[in-house]
Amino acid sequence: MTHRLALAGALATIALVVLPPLAPMAGQLFAAHMAQHLLIIVVAAPLLVLSRTIPIEERAFLNPLFQPATAWLLFVGTFLLWHWPVAFQWAARNEASRLLEHGTILCTAFLFWSVALSRRDEPSYGARVLFVMTAAIATDLPGVIMVFAPQAICTMPHENAYRWGLTPLEDQQIAGLLMWVPANLAFFSIATWLFARWISGDGRPATPSSPSRLVIT
Repeated sequence: MTHRLALAGALATIALVVLPPLAPMAGQLFAAHMAQHLLIIVVAAPLLVLSRTIPIEERAFLNPLFQPATAWLLFVGTFLLWHWPVAFQWAARNEASRLLEHGTILCTAFLFWSVALSRRDEPSYGARVLFVMTAAIATDLPGVIMVFAPQAICTMPHENAYRWGLTPLEDQQIAGLLMWVPANLAFFSIATWLFARWISGDGRPATPSSPSRLVIT
């Protein structure tokens, strides 16, 4: 039942991202666009991992993608790419490119949280704390730039912040705060839970009967 609820939550979140009212709003407000990314990364992807819908252990050829270094680089690299103004403005031009943007963020976030929340022996909980915290720091950079930039550098192609009582700069600052504060709360909360597991001496996330299999909880 828990796995089904996690799957239902993940699918509901994905629907919220790609359907009205948020999707049309994201075409006019950069902050709404960032809210879409936030929902994908810290809600949909972890819930999809917890749902255990994708039997990774039965697909050995995918295992290289789930190595910590690979998953970290793919997630952080994809995140930084789609927060480059040229990239997200290109993605906003049509529905196919928007789905490509959201899909790649979801897939790489799924890889990332699969490592952080897996039941394998490795990496240890201590290593997972560093895994999550370093990703949080790396993905903070665009948010910091958005908050402190003296002018609007991140706007949607059909930006219409004035309709919502905002200036483009205020819209950008709200987007940066969304990326900076709620996202960090999610990352740091999970890192804190992993740290607690580590210092408690629970250093073997996997069950003794299946030490070499990747099982997503």
